[in-house]
Amino acid sequence: MTTLRSVLFSRVSRLQRDEAGVTLSELIVTMALMGMLLAMVMTIFVTFTRTFADERSASANTSAATIAMNELTRVIRSGTENPVASVALNEPVFSVASPENVVLQAYLDTDALDPEPVKVQFEITSDRTLVETRWDARALSSGYFTFYNTAASQRTVVRQIATGGSPVFQFYTKDNVELTMPSGGSLSETDRRLIAAVKVTMTVQTDPSGDAKTATLENTVGIPNLGFSRIGIDR
Repeated sequence: MTTLRSVLFSRVSRLQRDEAGVTLSELIVTMALMGMLLAMVMTIFVTFTRTFADERSASANTSAATIAMNELTRVIRSGTENPVASVALNEPVFSVASPENVVLQAYLDTDALDPEPVKVQFEITSDRTLVETRWDARALSSGYFTFYNTAASQRTVVRQIATGGSPVFQFYTKDNVELTMPSGGSLSETDRRLIAAVKVTMTVQTDPSGDAKTATLENTVGIPNLGFSRIGIDR
């Protein structure tokens, strides 16, 4: 009886030792589950990172477009004609008016006791950068002004302006009629004298991948110094 009990105990102990480890099938299942869990974690991480980057780029787009729009609005609203000695007609506000390039005279940051105009150019370069260039005024006799040939300053306002949308600059008369851009791509002096407002469309895409949402701002800027009222004009 004692011998039989010893034999049974020995066999049970051996079976328990044989089942103490992990079987191959259990190991495969465990590895598969761990792989799935790791894949889920990586997917969540990549998605979160991409979403964060897109939102940051979208915010950068909006900030850049706002900076550009504020500067363009400030300068265009200050536009003014330039009187010329012994000439009946003043020089028009704009000496260049095209979809991606404007040159105008304006009174900006000037001394109230001795005001002088400044000539300003806003140009979209080939690499889609908005560049602002300024020329100082040179006083002539009897309160007339001309401008130096050499620019006084030049700076980058914003980079990575998107293509394919509306023109950056569109020009309107005092009756809110859009001036048709000729085939040469720039308005004639006759048409430039009719400009009473400029519609500015600024679309910025700072994300090289293009995945982030672009920021587009539109504003129609009147020129109060011309004396045209835009009250009630829906644009």
